[in-house]
Amino acid sequence: MKINIICTSYHKPQIEKMLEVVKITANEESITIGHIYWLPGVLEIPYGIRKIISESGDKIDGFVVLGIIEKGKTKHGKVIGQAVIKDLIKFQTKGGQPVGIGIIGPGATHDQIEERLEMHAKNAVLAVSHLMKDISEWK
Repeated sequence: MKINIICTSYHKPQIEKMLEVVKITANEESITIGHIYWLPGVLEIPYGIRKIISESGDKIDGFVVLGIIEKGKTKHGKVIGQAVIKDLIKFQTKGGQPVGIGIIGPGATHDQIEERLEMHAKNAVLAVSHLMKDISEWK
């Protein structure tokens, strides 16, 4: 099984910590990491996935996406979070590859971000690992 990782650079130090957890967990799950892509923010993830699929030519079984939507002064983050998650679910259910979603937030505070880095990264890999298995293994 082979996955690509999409990281967002807006919170790069925290995302780099998540990426290290993803690499360890992927190795434990016998998953090969193809490419690691860096995008500006969470909002760019859905477009990025589609562009990678259409232009890379690589055979990829799934994706893991890593991002953070922190608490702001407005509801902007909530709107972004809902739009991105909705689009990622639509992508998966319309014939795309499975996506392990390691997006913290929306509305996460600094303390919440730090305490969730490892958990969200690991769970994103475990989710995509499970989804890539044959359905007989789901029973």
